[in-house]
Amino acid sequence: MRFQNILYILLCFNLASCSSVVSDNASEKVIETLEFSSNLKASLKGYIAQPNSESPQLKKVYDMNEFAPFWVNERMELSNVGVEFSNILFKSMHYGLDTMRYDVIELRDKINGLDEIKSDISAIELDVLLTVQYFKFSKDISRGIVDTSQYHPQFGNRKSSKDLSQYLYESHIEKNVIDKLLALQPQKDEYKKLQAGLALFLTEHALVDSSLKVHAYKKKSSEADSVKTYKEAKEALVLHDYIESNQADDSVFLKGLQVFQINHGLTPDMKVGTNTAKALSGNPFEFYKRAAVSLEKWKWVNDWEDEYILVNVATYKLKFYKGENLLQEHKVVVGTKANKTPELDSEIEYMVAYPFWTVPKSIISRELVPKSKKDSTYLSRNNYQLLKGGKVIAMSSIDWINISTDNFNYTVRQRGGRSNALGLIKYFFKNKHSVYFHDTPSKGKFMNDIRSYSHGCVRVDEPMKLAKYLLAREGETFHIDSVQATIDNRQRKTITLQNNMPVHIRYFTAEGNEEGNIRFYPDIYRKEKELEEIIFPIVEEIEV
Repeated sequence: MRFQNILYILLCFNLASCSSVVSDNASEKVIETLEFSSNLKASLKGYIAQPNSESPQLKKVYDMNEFAPFWVNERMELSNVGVEFSNILFKSMHYGLDTMRYDVIELRDKINGLDEIKSDISAIELDVLLTVQYFKFSKDISRGIVDTSQYHPQFGNRKSSKDLSQYLYESHIEKNVIDKLLALQPQKDEYKKLQAGLALFLTEHALVDSSLKVHAYKKKSSEADSVKTYKEAKEALVLHDYIESNQADDSVFLKGLQVFQINHGLTPDMKVGTNTAKALSGNPFEFYKRAAVSLEKWKWVNDWEDEYILVNVATYKLKFYKGENLLQEHKVVVGTKANKTPELDSEIEYMVAYPFWTVPKSIISRELVPKSKKDSTYLSRNNYQLLKGGKVIAMSSIDWINISTDNFNYTVRQRGGRSNALGLIKYFFKNKHSVYFHDTPSKGKFMNDIRSYSHGCVRVDEPMKLAKYLLAREGETFHIDSVQATIDNRQRKTITLQNNMPVHIRYFTAEGNEEGNIRFYPDIYRKEKELEEIIFPIVEEIEV
């Protein structure tokens, strides 16, 4: 049996077995005394002092608490805070974490053991186990579990953790352990919405890891193929918990299909097209892992500026944030699989109205030279210029038949205008990849669900709206009307910003929304599989 199946069986078993842990009493505000017997404290001190005991961190925190338990009360019962924390561990999947990381089988057994035999050793072992898991869980929800120095070195090390011994002790004294524990999570709005959405997703969807192949409906499909497609789609919607039965009538089926499309970043046209069929052919556990990976990546983010632009490549969106408030959003087109848009941190320094496009050498050799060899008028017809030593030279001077990429030593530049590949405005920020934001003449691409067409740069929908926002931060120095006038007059102009705008480009394939749901997006660059395997490792088959 695969690991994930075992995980869900055990999770359900744990929750059922620990009915005393999740009882109604857990929500009662009971005043608990901190007076423990001297024998219990002495036994706990001796237990912690054993050579095979846990880390100095563990010894430190119990010493601070004078060797009184944190999670067990004087009646040898799991305290209210112990109940709450245990339930968090049993539901750690709500935070995108593998429940089995936290020894939940042993935890369940020790909780049941304390219920049966209220002895010092039972109380001590349970209390120490929960403290060990507190340290592990605290690190996991605040910093993630992946070694970012190996996986994402360009962003540096993750933020340093708190002194968790001190943090637990202070939280315990303040009687605020759970709130302060959960406060260790990233506080960015994007993370909060995704985490809340994942918790809701787990209550509404069974995490099965089997899937059904759904074939896309095509206009030229036969009637039999059409019926087959919609039969497969119905069965897949049952698997994904969007309809209750594959015998559902058409109105129920179409409504379920529409909601599924919305939740997967697809046009809700209630048709089983290529992208919808591909999403339906996935399974709930795959989508869960996608969300878990995105939560993990948010834990790597150090504090960003108060005002910034976030481009999420996988969702094809550019967002303006001020504080935690989303002020503006744009659709974007990003790089193809072969020309991936990189993840980076930078800041917009200037924008260029009516820009030239100086074509990268890679595009010249792969695309422009081969096209020009077939059609010597290609460059001139598409508004390109050839330059040598900074001077424009005549196209007719080139022997296109015998030219090759090896001896083509010219700069190729496309004149400004509506047909220019950069459109009417571009936005520059320093980076080693030579990518930037820009307008585009290919507006129709913004209507597509999957928008990966560029050579790596980010094409922005409504680019003048972006310019207006940036210029508004400049005070009275520049005005959007003057930029528009420059474009209308077909003049090239560089506008240097006095207040550079921070830019962060990242890759998250799941995001939460204001309604509490998750939107899933295809892993277009196939970057998430490695992280999924780190967070949810597959182990040998186990007989259960």
